[in-house]
Amino acid sequence: MAFSLSMSFLVGSLALLLLASTGEGKLVLLPAKFSPNYYKKTCPDVQNVVRTVMARRVDMAPAILRLFFHDCFVNGCDASVLLDRTDSMESEKDAEPANKSLAGFDVVDEIKAALEHECPATVSCADILALASRDAVALLGGPSWGVPLGRLDSRRANKEAADGDALPSPHAGLGELLKVFEEHGLDARDLTALSGAHTVGKAHSCENYRDRVYGGEGANDNIDPSFAALRRHSCEQGSGEAPFDEKTPTVFDNRYFQDLLARRGLLTSDQELHTDGGPVSDLVELYATNRKAFFADFAEAMVKMGDMRPPMLMPVEVRLNCRMVNY
Repeated sequence: MAFSLSMSFLVGSLALLLLASTGEGKLVLLPAKFSPNYYKKTCPDVQNVVRTVMARRVDMAPAILRLFFHDCFVNGCDASVLLDRTDSMESEKDAEPANKSLAGFDVVDEIKAALEHECPATVSCADILALASRDAVALLGGPSWGVPLGRLDSRRANKEAADGDALPSPHAGLGELLKVFEEHGLDARDLTALSGAHTVGKAHSCENYRDRVYGGEGANDNIDPSFAALRRHSCEQGSGEAPFDEKTPTVFDNRYFQDLLARRGLLTSDQELHTDGGPVSDLVELYATNRKAFFADFAEAMVKMGDMRPPMLMPVEVRLNCRMVNY
């Protein structure tokens, strides 16, 4: 039976390593601290391979960035969100409503295929997501950063957590958002900076923002009336797809925060960042006027989020196919 054992111990020159088990029961040494040079000898061209595919599929950049968020917030950054459903395991892809509109899986497949040709059975799907997310942001005009590498892929999905409160809700208030991020080791600055990912992409359903634009019990009244009318029209025209950033939804910039100042945040969880003042509102105002500060904090928060680890006793491996375990 596959199992995973994790323990800290000293090796050689006091370098801290992590002992774990792969799905095949083989013990492996994992770095306690990820490194951008992890594949320097085993797959030296990994970053160029990922970047080449992402440049060709830049239209899917927002989807790839969203995949990374939804992966890391459930079981850590372990590529569990990529696993398909089987007779013995439910898929996080089927989590309602958080993951049903996820996309970009085919882009990950394309990157994985290229890397399996370049350096077989070497680069994890979890590391592919981390690199592809960085490149997605950079290709859309945002910052770049060194991506620490060395993750392994879990052999289990956790649909229950994805269905539950592991992922922040689009209807959440600020207190709830801060609590969810704190549970993942992220603070108020991380919450505010990472929310800036909504400067690209779109909501796929009116249900994500209906509470905000139609009002009702507990609704956030901090909304520009013309914006509310515009988005109600979106709901009434069909699917309700709507961009998070009205002006530049395909450019990674700081317009999202400017929209919040104008009370034109799409989701309740967006506008909650700038409601009653306080440190989070102060950060929104900083990022709205200082793109450099936003980019710096976003890059730092992405590295921090990318360091979320899967739980102890989680069986891991380098998947050969990101959609399924190796046997």
